[in-house]
Amino acid sequence: MPIILRADDLAPMLDMAKAIELTEQVLQELSRGNAKVHAPYHLNVPNGAIRVVSAALQETGMVGLRYGPALNLTPPSGYRNHLCSLYRLDGELLAIMGYPFSQLRTGATVAAAVKHLSKPGSVKVAMVGTGMNALSLIEGVKVVRDVTEVAIFSRDAERRTKFANEAAKVTGLNVYAAGSMEEAVGDKDVVLTSTNFRQPLFESSVLQKNCLVASMGPIGEVAESIFMSANHIVVSCQQQERDYFMPQKPFPLVDLIQAGKLSWANVDELGSVIMGQPKARKAPGGLIVFHESAGGFGDTAFATYAYNEAIKRGLGTEVSF
Repeated sequence: MPIILRADDLAPMLDMAKAIELTEQVLQELSRGNAKVHAPYHLNVPNGAIRVVSAALQETGMVGLRYGPALNLTPPSGYRNHLCSLYRLDGELLAIMGYPFSQLRTGATVAAAVKHLSKPGSVKVAMVGTGMNALSLIEGVKVVRDVTEVAIFSRDAERRTKFANEAAKVTGLNVYAAGSMEEAVGDKDVVLTSTNFRQPLFESSVLQKNCLVASMGPIGEVAESIFMSANHIVVSCQQQERDYFMPQKPFPLVDLIQAGKLSWANVDELGSVIMGQPKARKAPGGLIVFHESAGGFGDTAFATYAYNEAIKRGLGTEVSF
């Protein structure tokens, strides 16, 4: 009989280290061709949308669908509830659960990219953007690298200063607000972006030579010059990049491929890199760019882990539909 699980009960079950481990596992399952995904899509409603992501994990034996408010859609209650329905591959409904892992999943995916794509050892980090995912990105990088400093930049000086102070308290890292974009990103080993921009944030000319740019926002925030200058382009899922639901331009990676300036043969999936099977890297070192392709498979992996833990702990309310 299926069970209902509350988000508050599930949230303590996953920390960042475990989330990164699960993410690495599911990325490899995806790159082995054993996960079926659909690009995320939006069901538009006034003032926003309901966002849906999904995946079928054949090795894991689970199908998951996560859905909830997007594009600043906030109901009168103030609660932006995200839910996940979890099925077995035979169609048996196992659980409907509150889903508290959205920011954790994003942070874990970018952290996995930093772990496998950036230089080993200590790193200087820039965080461009102070939105709801920014802190999780910093926390993820902290798990996989020795972070010596984090520069924060956003358009609002007051907001970036406030965020820098809060992030320093939460992470215990040397976090500071940069006075300009150039100051923030210019000498950094890892540049993280988390904005709602549809236009390039900066060009490749402001970055140091051996830098990793990791984006999880609208891909339009990554300039064409960065993709064209990159020694290695990596995404979490090629299919989701090709079939992404947002038609707004610019869409630099896909635009460059459609224009014949790049090809999908120039693009690796992160799971292949984790397995030691990259195909697109030109040579060691150089500029690397990663884009997080927006989920479904990671959400299903997290939901599966949380469901199994809940069963072990006797949590959940059985329900018959």
